[in-house]
Amino acid sequence: MVMLETLKKAIAAGFMIGIGAVIYLQCDNKIVGSLMFTIGLFTICAFGMNLFTGKIGYIVSNKNKPNCLIIWLGNLMGTAFGMVLIRIAKPSLHTVAKDMMSAKISQSYFTTAILAFFCGVLMYAAVENYRANPHGIGKVIGLFLCVSTFILSGFEHSIADMCYAALAVESWKDGFDYLLFLLVVTLGNGLGAIALRAITYSKKGTDC
Repeated sequence: MVMLETLKKAIAAGFMIGIGAVIYLQCDNKIVGSLMFTIGLFTICAFGMNLFTGKIGYIVSNKNKPNCLIIWLGNLMGTAFGMVLIRIAKPSLHTVAKDMMSAKISQSYFTTAILAFFCGVLMYAAVENYRANPHGIGKVIGLFLCVSTFILSGFEHSIADMCYAALAVESWKDGFDYLLFLLVVTLGNGLGAIALRAITYSKKGTDC
């Protein structure tokens, strides 16, 4: 079934973003951490997994529209599964993630949406470059540039934030606060990706 295959690839993508998030949380050097975080998106693109922020922009096309709700839910499942294991193996990361999420949810929803919008733009740019760039090195450089830029700029990525939230959550109140935050980030990511796709997409060109 197509839907099941979509879900499986989305769960795998969420799991891989979790690996990138763990690397980032453990790096004292933010630049190194931001570059190493890219392992998640690189693996997703290389193996054809389904990442919400990499797919949502492609609803602006005439064919092959992704099922972004299933992908988002699959990403959530993948990040949750991975971070449950990490909480067991590396409990010290809970405190780091808790501090990070406390700072994130202290932002206004409007600020969060703006930061997420910029991240959505960069994520679409990264994935589209990987898809369309004929040069292998160009594909990889695009991923590293876009991912490290959104992290160092403090932009919000919904799937990465799922990872931090799963590591940080302690109570039902935390879960509710984090869910609202994630929904705002998801909206911003989607609008950013769709906006760049709408501006740059040409019906005369190839579609994915």
